[in-house]
Parts: sequence; structure tokens; C-alpha cells
Amino acid sequence: MIDFTLITNKTFILGFSLGIAISFILAFILIRFYKKKHQLQRHQLDNELSTLQLAMASSEQARVVLEQEQQESQDLLENKVQERTLELKIALQELEEVNHELEQKNTLDELTGLFNRRFYDQKIMAEYRRSRRNLTPLSLVIIDIDHFKNVNDTYGHLAGDQCLMWLSEQIKKSLKRSADMAFRYGGEEFCLILPDTDSQGAIGLAELLRKSVAQQQCMYNNTHIPLTLSCGVTTYSQQDQALPEQLFACADKALYQAKDSGRNQTILINL
Repeated sequence: MIDFTLITNKTFILGFSLGIAISFILAFILIRFYKKKHQLQRHQLDNELSTLQLAMASSEQARVVLEQEQQESQDLLENKVQERTLELKIALQELEEVNHELEQKNTLDELTGLFNRRFYDQKIMAEYRRSRRNLTPLSLVIIDIDHFKNVNDTYGHLAGDQCLMWLSEQIKKSLKRSADMAFRYGGEEFCLILPDTDSQGAIGLAELLRKSVAQQQCMYNNTHIPLTLSCGVTTYSQQDQALPEQLFACADKALYQAKDSGRNQTILINL
């Protein structure tokens, strides 16, 4: 008689064992699968990390290169700025020199180094206004070399030029104040503007100059050339309706009176 209970038990045990075996096999397969998948993911992550590190290294290198290029560009720019600044400074200096030369040409007489007629016209008006504003005297002296035509005819025009330059130096020496100004008005005629100077002070200065010139002689090519001066003086002391033109006209009149009276003298005519 067949024992079905035993068969059933054996069959159950066999099935159970087989199920366990299959479970272990499946578990092993799953473990291997997930392990392999994890390895693949790990490898992918490693690759991505390596790529990221390479990218970061490249980025750092690029940053360093960029900083170097920026520093080089900044240095180049600074050098250019320094060069342009130096060029501009030189240009400004040259411009200042040119302006100074132009100013000298506009205000100075080339032969004598005294102020010229153009500057006299500007200065006399300025001093006239200051005299009126401050209620101070303003004197004008006009100086002329006596018989200057004879100097040119006898010794030549170069000698005449030397006499004009020599007299200009004597005039400069006679002016003791910075406010006093000397001008070559034209030819052998000179003019002195003496601010804050009354008629007696102007006559005294003119006489000192005249006597000094008469006592000396101009030298040209070892030749002594005697010179004398005639001077006309006038003083503005806020006289009514007196203008710079009248001031010059009055001093010029005094000059011609000195020349008509024998030359080598100083004459004062009041406004």
C-alpha cells in the first residue's frame, strides 16, 4: 500500500528546497545585477568627476591666463597713458614757449627790449583808470635823442641802432620801481609811465637820466658817440576832462618846447 503522506511530505520538502534554491539563485542574480549596475554607476560617476576635475583645472588655467592677459593689458594701458601724458606735457611746454614768444613780440620792441608802442596804449589806459580810482598822480615823460639823424648820417645806421640799445639800458637803470615802465614809442623817441609820481618826482627822474647820458658816451666799433636828450614831462592829478590822449599831447608839447629851447633839457607843462 502506497504511503501518500510520505510522498506528500517529500514532495513538499523537495519543493521547498527547490524554492529556496531558486530564491538564492535569484537573489544572487539580483545582487550581481545591482552590483554590476552600481559598478557602472560608480564608473560613470568617476568619469563625470574626472571630467569635472579636468574642467575645473582648465577653468583655473583659463582664469590664470585671463588674469595674466588683463595684467598685461593694464600695464600696456598704463604705459600708453604715461607716454601720452609725457607727450601732452611736452606739447604744453612748447605751447607755453610759443605763447611766451608771441607775448614778447606783441609787447616788446625787438631792438631795444623795452615795451613797444602797442603795449603803451594798453598800459597808459590802465594806469589812467587806476590813478582816477585811487586819486593818485600819474606822470608821463617823453624822451627824444637830440640830433639823432646826424648820428645815423655820420656813423651809419648800425651805429644808430647801437645808440638806441645803449640808451635803453640807461633808461632801465634809471627806473628804480617795478611799477615804472619804459617804452620805445617810435624811432628815437621813448616814453616813461610813472604811476604814483607827482611832477617834481618825474622831473627829478628825467633830469638824472638826461645828465647821466650827457656825461657818458656810447661805444660803437671803438668809436665814442656823444648823445644828449630832450625830455617833456606832464602829470595827471584828476584834472577835469583830462584823458590819456591829452596827457601824451601835453608831454609831447613839453618835449618840443625843450628841443626848440636848445635841447639837452627837461621841460614840464601842466595839463
